[in-house]
Amino acid sequence: MTDYTLHEPTIRGATKDAPNRALSEEDFATDDLADLDDHYLLSTSGIPPESFEDLYLPVVHLDQRLSLPLLRQALNDVETLDDIDAETKTETINLLHDLGECFPNDSLRNDDQ
Repeated sequence: MTDYTLHEPTIRGATKDAPNRALSEEDFATDDLADLDDHYLLSTSGIPPESFEDLYLPVVHLDQRLSLPLLRQALNDVETLDDIDAETKTETINLLHDLGECFPNDSLRNDDQ
């Protein structure tokens, strides 16, 4: 089982917009992994992570706005992580719902679910 570390990102606002594409290491203007981890919820190597590849479940745009579509995707994706322990999975889902309170009129579940 992979040992995931849960991390609450620092946000500076919220948006209902989805990013145009998945985040990559080249998108960030810094090599400081402590700055990069603020866009993700999980790391397999602790916080700050040892490498960009250790980060999972992006929920924040490059401009540090929390993204409703990314929250929805993360909620779906956490369910597909087979190697996450039950406690961390539950804590991650709870954090996603807590972050979802930034969008009081919107559900974290996609409309077709």
